[in-house]
Amino acid sequence: MATSSEAGSSTSAFVSSLIFNLIIFIIFIVLFIQLRPKNKRVYQPRTLSDIKTMKPYERLTATSDFESDKKSASSYFSWVPMLLSKPHSFLIQHCSLDGYFFLRYVALMFIISFLGCLILLPILLPVNATNGSGLSGFSLLSMSNVTNHKRFYAHIFLSWIFFGLILWCVYRELYYYVTMRHAVQLSPLVQSMTSSKTVILTDCDSSMIDEDVVKREFDNVQKVTVGKDFTELEKNCQERDKISMKLENLLNKQINKSVSKVTKWSKKGKSVEDELEGKPKEDFQSYTKKRPHHKLKTKWYNKIPLIGGGEKVDSIDYYLKRIDELNKEISYQQESWKSEFDDMGSLFIQFETQYDAQKCYQNIDVVMQKSAFGSKYIGYAPNDLIWENVSMNKSVRMGKEKTATTLIVLLLIFWSIPVAVVGCISNINFLTDKVPFLKFINNCPKVILGLITGLLPTIMLAVLMMLVPIFIKFLGKKSGLLSHQEIELYCQKWYFAFQVIEVFLVTTLASSASSSVTAIIGDPSSAMTLLSENLPKASNFYIAYFMLLGLTFPSGQLLQIVGLILSKVLGRLLDSTPRQKWNRYNNLSKPSWGVVTPVIELLAVLYVCYAIIQPLILVFSTFALGLYYIAYLYTFNYVSGFAENSLKGRAYVKSLFHVFTALYLAEVCLIGLFVMGKNWGAVVLEAVTLVATASCQIFYKKRFLALVDIVPLNAFNLNNKGDLSYQAVINFEGYPIDQGYKDYNQGRKVVKDQKSEKEEQIEEGQAIRPANDEDLAKADLIPRQREVEEEGNREESLQQKAKLPESTFVEGDGFADEAYNNDKFSKLHYYDVKGNKGDAPDISLNPEMDKIVAHNKNLDLENYPSNGNVISKAGLIGMVKTFFKPTEVYTLPQVYSRLPEFYELVSLDGGIPRPDLNLDNSFGIAFKDTEKVKREDEDEMGTSEDLKNENSSNEESLSGGKNKKNAVPVDPFKNVFSADDIDGYLYPRLSDKEPIIWICKDDMKISDAQITYAKGFGVDVRDTDTKYDENGKSMYYNDPPDFQN
Repeated sequence: MATSSEAGSSTSAFVSSLIFNLIIFIIFIVLFIQLRPKNKRVYQPRTLSDIKTMKPYERLTATSDFESDKKSASSYFSWVPMLLSKPHSFLIQHCSLDGYFFLRYVALMFIISFLGCLILLPILLPVNATNGSGLSGFSLLSMSNVTNHKRFYAHIFLSWIFFGLILWCVYRELYYYVTMRHAVQLSPLVQSMTSSKTVILTDCDSSMIDEDVVKREFDNVQKVTVGKDFTELEKNCQERDKISMKLENLLNKQINKSVSKVTKWSKKGKSVEDELEGKPKEDFQSYTKKRPHHKLKTKWYNKIPLIGGGEKVDSIDYYLKRIDELNKEISYQQESWKSEFDDMGSLFIQFETQYDAQKCYQNIDVVMQKSAFGSKYIGYAPNDLIWENVSMNKSVRMGKEKTATTLIVLLLIFWSIPVAVVGCISNINFLTDKVPFLKFINNCPKVILGLITGLLPTIMLAVLMMLVPIFIKFLGKKSGLLSHQEIELYCQKWYFAFQVIEVFLVTTLASSASSSVTAIIGDPSSAMTLLSENLPKASNFYIAYFMLLGLTFPSGQLLQIVGLILSKVLGRLLDSTPRQKWNRYNNLSKPSWGVVTPVIELLAVLYVCYAIIQPLILVFSTFALGLYYIAYLYTFNYVSGFAENSLKGRAYVKSLFHVFTALYLAEVCLIGLFVMGKNWGAVVLEAVTLVATASCQIFYKKRFLALVDIVPLNAFNLNNKGDLSYQAVINFEGYPIDQGYKDYNQGRKVVKDQKSEKEEQIEEGQAIRPANDEDLAKADLIPRQREVEEEGNREESLQQKAKLPESTFVEGDGFADEAYNNDKFSKLHYYDVKGNKGDAPDISLNPEMDKIVAHNKNLDLENYPSNGNVISKAGLIGMVKTFFKPTEVYTLPQVYSRLPEFYELVSLDGGIPRPDLNLDNSFGIAFKDTEKVKREDEDEMGTSEDLKNENSSNEESLSGGKNKKNAVPVDPFKNVFSADDIDGYLYPRLSDKEPIIWICKDDMKISDAQITYAKGFGVDVRDTDTKYDENGKSMYYNDPPDFQN
């Protein structure tokens, strides 16, 4: 039986934690209410129109749908029902696809926790509390109070129901995610991206580094790019960036000091000329008395803090000379990169269409030998890649990967020490008898003791875990991961492992052991029994942990404590240059999914593990997850920008599979408790649950993981005749109910058989040919559309040519195709005549571009489709029925209807910046962000009716402009440039420009003198759009000179 002191400690810890966290919660919410209307940059930056780094479609003011809610959103909490009522399409556009799936995961865990309350609490609380050991406090409501072991069967059967519900929810959500992923991949936006048409291979052997070999094996290859070792170029560019920032900060610092002195003299009524005593006014040394110097750390021992040393140099002169040297060296490397750098084992294969790229991606490991390449990727844009790792060879990559894994495992082990101390603190009152210097704790008031045992360990644990992701991401990058997305997923995986091992296992064991240490010392043989009995008592710590996370963290998220401090305090203290101040205002905070997601995953692990052992924890988890959802819903819509690199919801899949960790831990804990209670029937029944869970995980992995990065070939509509609409490019009827699982495996089998046949033909000396679409169509793996398409294209071409106006012809009665070969024919670029008036013929010189722009302009980007009416009409019974029929609810058409209109846009440049096209953005249209932009758009392009007429005429004149001679898939999303014009998968540093040093303009003309001085070194220094205020503080009133929106 529990002593009164034990029960009192448990109760006091809970009450103290509840009161403290509730006070913090109220304070944070009151501050949020008061500060939000007055500080839009901190609390509503997504509604501002002057933040230059935010994309137009990220702004809430970009939609009339939000404008109607603008007044109500300014009140205290009216934004809560407003955001909760928004459809899926609104959340996807304004929270990003990753944010949408993160919110969906939080909502899913909230619903499961709430349903757990309804299922478990009415039965398990009476079972645990009555006729038991007579424990008090929260222990009365846990399994540790049960003495009649036959009651354990209630826990068994309820665990079947609860765990079965979780397993079904995971299956249902995996099915939904795969369908949504395919809907996104099939959308016009993604199909038009170059990244969706590019397959990336790493660690290729010499036989693969051959464009002819690749083109022989795969159809419609547009371009093959071989990765090169740009290590030296990267090193030089990083050094130049670092030195440029040092020089900029240093020059601004000298000017700031000078202006500060002049300001002080002015306030004291002193004359600048009198104070300078004839020294040049434009020389900062007249004010600072000396030039800045530093020591070069050329030797390794110079970098040791206490030793230092090195040659002393003039800092400004050294930086200017070094930047000039690096500019010349980098320029030479950029111009001669083809011969200057060696080929490495990475390959970028760009295809004509996403359909062709998918065929390659799905079958390349069957077509090529297993040793021919390392890993395959698809859907990664150039800015997603970590280019220094692209050039890494296989042996180096494997060595670094093993080293990183070893270091993380060592960190896991050593991190357990401070975490174990935290766990002991949660039950420190049990250690006072054996640790004499802790006896003073017994004399503490109950409130203080409650704060020590309830609040202190939770705060310490939260702080300890905040330090881990930084180290994990650093190791992930050094381990050779290819993309930023992989680093986020790497961080999510290992940070979740840290959370589970340190926060759950170590803390639980340490807390249980500390509460039983006296008895274990007296009778070591009873250790396992005592630990199992005290395991439920560790739930007291997690109840306090849920209160901390459920009250303090969501309210702190709304208050934006970090952003508020950076904006109002640290920003004003630390930011002294125009660029620093510009960056502070214009750069939004962005979520790191590898850091944010594991925190919610841990909450799921905790409540799933303790749901049967201490069902009361479900009340606190439901409350915490509900507040988390509201806080993140506000943050992702009003505050945070989109993450730099989209995971396309991959973190959601990993999160769903992490739920199995929670189930395994819960089932193992229950088995352990049943073993200690010697209830062997319960042990066998729970072991069956464990086996069933493992079987589900194996099945889910086999069923869904292979489908995440692929798109069923049957879902492509090859007979689209160049139509840009999603109805034309997606074959909804051909989308299989199993999401392409069967077709994917059968397709690989067909290709494998073709490969075997080819090898036999080679041995026999017969002619060979690669597998083509006809072979796949015969196997019913793709639709039989080639013949229909080929005939349709010929007929359409003839019909359109017959309808073309006379101005379309060149040199008499010949078609433009015939005139193209005429010597007198002169080909013009689109921008040679764009905007020209007068007698120019009404002819499109770039029909593909005009057709795409017309399509994009006709889209209603303020439209957010919703299926809410369908759900409401179904009623509760209908919702329950459909809950068990995901194949009927989550069909491709229904899921696609949840995408915002934004996914109907078609990219002109494939998502790769094309300065030569002179586009404001990839879509060739103006986003209507503000009323000012709306007026500018109307002045430039005319009224909406004029625009509609213009688009209609464009479509009529251009509908026949997209013909292909060969029977290849019609790609309506073909970029308006060819692969020969530009190679998007070249190293981005090859286009790095020389840095521009941005300093603040002063009245003494110090900045002018520094600009002139820097020109002598060939370094570009500017003071444009800057000035000092009356207090001597630097200001900017426009963008940095090197900023490109």
